Amino acid sequence: MEDPRRTARNLIRNRTIDLEDLWIRYWAQGGNAPVFELDAYVFEIQERHPFELRVLSWALEDLGVDTPL
Repeated sequence: MEDPRRTARNLIRNRTIDLEDLWIRYWAQGGNAPVFELDAYVFEIQERHPFELRVLSWALEDLGVDTPL
C-alpha cells in the first residue's frame, strides 16, 4: 500500500494537484492541521496523529486520486 503522503507529494511536485485544494478537502474531511502544517506533514518534515493518514487519503479520493489505505 502506498503512503498517501507520498502520493500527495508526487502530485504536488508534478503540479497535478494544488496544495491549497488538497488542504481544503483535507479540512472538509475532518483534518485539523493548518495548510503549512499539512505541507510539512506531506513532505514528512512534521509528524501528526496516525489517523491523519486516513484523512489525507480521503482528501485525495475527493480529488479523484486512487490511494489504497
